[in-house]
Amino acid sequence: MKFLNLWQEARASVLRKRYEVLRRQIDAADPAEKSACFGVVRSSFEFLSKRYASASTAERTEVLKHASRTIHQLSHSGDWPRAFGLTIIMFNLEARHLPGNEAAALKDATDLLLEEAAAYPEPQLLKKVG
Repeated sequence: MKFLNLWQEARASVLRKRYEVLRRQIDAADPAEKSACFGVVRSSFEFLSKRYASASTAERTEVLKHASRTIHQLSHSGDWPRAFGLTIIMFNLEARHLPGNEAAALKDATDLLLEEAAAYPEPQLLKKVG
């Protein structure tokens, strides 16, 4: 059991470092990109959160694998704002189930991003000219 906790704490540390890079990229994004990123967070967080919370350990692993594949597909197709939105969600969900200070800090940091996403304005529709 000790080995598992050490692995989980190390995982939290890696995720937190990845989050710090992600946060800088989100902060540097233009409003349209940020809106796309936060739109994914707003539209998907509740569903994924409920699914992840009620899942077994094996099912959580599958959810993470599927999310990872989806994130890579979005990134490779150039849709990094949506990839970042899904990454925020997965960091938050995974941090909730990891032990240690790094996991708690990651959860707190991603909770702030979830709040920011909820408060971010919806994209404005373009008006037709003419």
